[in-house]
Amino acid sequence: MSQNYKRFLAILEKWPVDKSKNNRDLGYFLREKFTTQFSGAQIVSTKDQKHIEKQFEALDNLVKNVHHEKYPRKFTSTSTGLTGEQCKQVLSSEFLEYINAEN
Repeated sequence: MSQNYKRFLAILEKWPVDKSKNNRDLGYFLREKFTTQFSGAQIVSTKDQKHIEKQFEALDNLVKNVHHEKYPRKFTSTSTGLTGEQCKQVLSSEFLEYINAEN
């Protein structure tokens, strides 16, 4: 359990929290999930240990951009025709508030 705690803590230290999304981003979700999963001294079965190991490997690959480096993008636009920066602006809480105000 202690080893799992330290490994996930190392992942969270590398994972940024997007301040423009006000608790709606993956970094925030992972921190909440981490807090609930490691909140008590729980006994982890072998089956659960295998599941935790898979979760750790997947998160570690995301943090290290393994797939981004293995499969680089040829184009800078997305399926919507927007750039990455424009998509980030559209997903921000400020834009969400603007849309809600318009409606």
